[in-house]
Amino acid sequence: MLRTVLIFLVSACLLAAGSCKSDPKDQQNAGADAQIDPELGRLNALLIQEPDNDSLLFRRAEVYYNLDGFDEALNDLNAAIKIDSLHPQYYHLLADVLLDYARPNDSKRAIDVLLTAAYLFPGRVPTLLKLSEFQLIVRQHDDALATLDKILQKDPQNAEAFFMAGRVALDKGDTTRAVASLQKSVQFDADNADAWRFLGRIFSNRNNPLAVQYFDNALRVDSNDLESREFKGAYFKRRGEFNRAFEVYRDIVVRNPDYSNAYFDMGMIYLELDSLQKAYDHFDLAIKTDPLFVMAYYYRGHASELQGNIAAAKADYQQASGMAPNLAEPRAALERLK
Repeated sequence: MLRTVLIFLVSACLLAAGSCKSDPKDQQNAGADAQIDPELGRLNALLIQEPDNDSLLFRRAEVYYNLDGFDEALNDLNAAIKIDSLHPQYYHLLADVLLDYARPNDSKRAIDVLLTAAYLFPGRVPTLLKLSEFQLIVRQHDDALATLDKILQKDPQNAEAFFMAGRVALDKGDTTRAVASLQKSVQFDADNADAWRFLGRIFSNRNNPLAVQYFDNALRVDSNDLESREFKGAYFKRRGEFNRAFEVYRDIVVRNPDYSNAYFDMGMIYLELDSLQKAYDHFDLAIKTDPLFVMAYYYRGHASELQGNIAAAKADYQQASGMAPNLAEPRAALERLK
């Protein structure tokens, strides 16, 4: 009886979220969608022949979701769950769609969907982990920890549960508990690059040399992890070890010439060293690789101002202020130049 009520709640959730008709598209619409995405066109054609095939509806919902077609994805998931309600991945995708759609109450609906899935598939660890992640996103910390405790009662060495517990503690500002949980995570899974990276960031903020070891462990797992390389460079920069920081940042841009943060961070070091033209050049590279990099405009303007080029400085300050009207630095700089 309770299961029936929960399924009803999911259907009501979909209706409240704005799902419309659940009938498959006709031949004309199938052709139009094929021009948008070939896979979508293929699925439309198959669903004309098999309108009650829930796996095809689910696959089409995935395609719509990736195309930001949230209403269409909700329609297909509604239909798929009505046909067969015993596929946990249907609920997982439904929660993703609702969370990303981000209309009023959608995050609550997403949590309700995952709570339903957790009831329908008790003890299913991937579902509980996803529920805890969503609870963390909406800052339901106690609920997230309670969900993770259910996992750890069944599997006391579940590395992913400890990782999520560390993220919850970190979000609460409790770095001591975060470190304890993250270290447990890598103890049971030494290939969890995300856990190593979080540990590196915590120890970097503590100015603890262990940060380098943690970042290197993340890079051991994934040598293409440019984010960990960037954090490693920031650690050296914070400590004033500029040569080591430059070494890391240059390695990043060799691997990815469009990695704008590395150019920006090098520009900040050059600014600190009073190498104003080199600072300007690196902020300029940050902008060329990311034209929406607001702070790069501001600091390029700052470098111009320090070199006496007031016209160029004002232009960059105005650009930064126009892109981010609430940002204090460019507004203050424009006032200063008046």
